[in-house]
Amino acid sequence: MERSSLSSSDQVKEVDWISKLPDDVLLMILSRLSTQEAIRTSLVSKRWEDVWKHISHLVLDMSRIINCKEPLDGSNRVATLMTKVINNHRGHLESCEIHHYSYQSVNGMLNTWIQALTSVKHTKVLTLEHHFTHPSCRLDMDGRKVSGYLDDISPNVFSHPSLKSLSLHSYILKSSYPLSYCPNLKTLKLLCIVASDVGVFNRVLASCPSLEVLVLNISCSKKIGGPLKIENSKLKLLEVMCSIKIDGIRVSVASLDILAIYRNSLRRDEFSLTAPKLQFNRNFWVAGRFFRHISYNISEEKIVHEEFVNLFGELAWTASLSVSVDLMNLTQVERLRQVLRLWNTHQMLELEILFKNNDAPRKEGESCSQKKLWEENNNNDPFPNAEFRVSTVWMHNFSGSEEEFAFASCLIRQGTVLNNMMIKSTSFPATKKLKIEAAVAKLQALQTTEDQWDLVITCF
Repeated sequence: MERSSLSSSDQVKEVDWISKLPDDVLLMILSRLSTQEAIRTSLVSKRWEDVWKHISHLVLDMSRIINCKEPLDGSNRVATLMTKVINNHRGHLESCEIHHYSYQSVNGMLNTWIQALTSVKHTKVLTLEHHFTHPSCRLDMDGRKVSGYLDDISPNVFSHPSLKSLSLHSYILKSSYPLSYCPNLKTLKLLCIVASDVGVFNRVLASCPSLEVLVLNISCSKKIGGPLKIENSKLKLLEVMCSIKIDGIRVSVASLDILAIYRNSLRRDEFSLTAPKLQFNRNFWVAGRFFRHISYNISEEKIVHEEFVNLFGELAWTASLSVSVDLMNLTQVERLRQVLRLWNTHQMLELEILFKNNDAPRKEGESCSQKKLWEENNNNDPFPNAEFRVSTVWMHNFSGSEEEFAFASCLIRQGTVLNNMMIKSTSFPATKKLKIEAAVAKLQALQTTEDQWDLVITCF
């Protein structure tokens, strides 16, 4: 047999088609790898040596590299490597996650990283998570076990104009000092954050006047200082995952489109909501006790909608939803579809729908698209999908219009509603009420199969 004249290295070069791809394609490949794996590709060949330095997202997780019980010098060694990674990055760094231990808060390393990412790299999205030095350690306001204090960093370090989104996880705030001036932030997530009292959080929120998205999982060491005040005028999405030792929450936001409360220790009279866009009848205490619930005024805000979809993993077991939607607006209808599809893994208990009145003229082709969306033989793409099921649907402001009737008919034909479809008619004058009741009678006539007979369709 004739031996090949090519060396092994030449043979590798002959079959290495990936390295011949342009940089943007290679970056797309690297974006599917962890940061560690992406950096390791620099060892593959000269072609790959600098490609990772242009990826748009870095995850620097010290807890995955060393054990929390390792000596301090091991932690410092890894911290130095993380600093080198940040400094060696050359391209546009859109976002960065840093997971660190207590040592880096105390010795100034965390402060160095933040300043490099904001002032030099102009990172837009920053996530910081503090890991305790030992699993048995807990948040301690006196700092007797471990320092998780965020107050060790420089003032205004989060105030750079390029920084738009900040997520903080597992820190202690002795004061609002680290976040005393942040008009640049549009998104703020405070997760597992402890403060001495609610006044710290109130001052933090007051220093972030541009917030559009706010996620809170917070607690206080002392239940003093009055209620938590959320009055950010531009806020559109508010998620309260947990609030411990807080003497009430007062929300007064005219622009709020989405409110989600996942876990709460407050009584009904301890929660005050002033949000004109969220005029729903179903609420978080409708059953006489706190109930996980989401209120969503579907609008044209694309970024806020995407943020809600991204956050939904934390709200996956929310049992009820209130939505207001304009069925004449295809964008809003499509977003309603996307929202309802999030409940694929489990049945929703209650869905409240408030139909918006919109007398604006239809866009060209919009009427045909709506008709196709709800038509009876359109079974290839059921709304929202074939899996979604809800026990009870409450419909408010139902006028019996062509779109609203077609939408309700669609839910009945597909078997989407299992137990009750409740349509409110009492708020209309007598003549309008008769029209609605006639539409309800037509909906009842659609119950032609045995599996639909248990569904109760009625006015209230």
